Amino acid sequence: MRRARHSQRDLFDEATPTMELRPDLRTKLTPLLQALLAEAAGVEPRQARPEDFDGSEGGDDQDHA
Repeated sequence: MRRARHSQRDLFDEATPTMELRPDLRTKLTPLLQALLAEAAGVEPRQARPEDFDGSEGGDDQDHA
């Protein structure tokens, strides 16, 4: 039986730079992307809040040492 060949990315290749989305475009696409991901996962989508996408990390500020 013949095996298919798979190519693997060279670890030393430079990564392709990605551009950040404009804030207005991000605002429009966020609910759509969340709905699509929730549908793919088979869960109920939750309502997105603008503060979810302000660039700060979520969660509590406690030290979990």
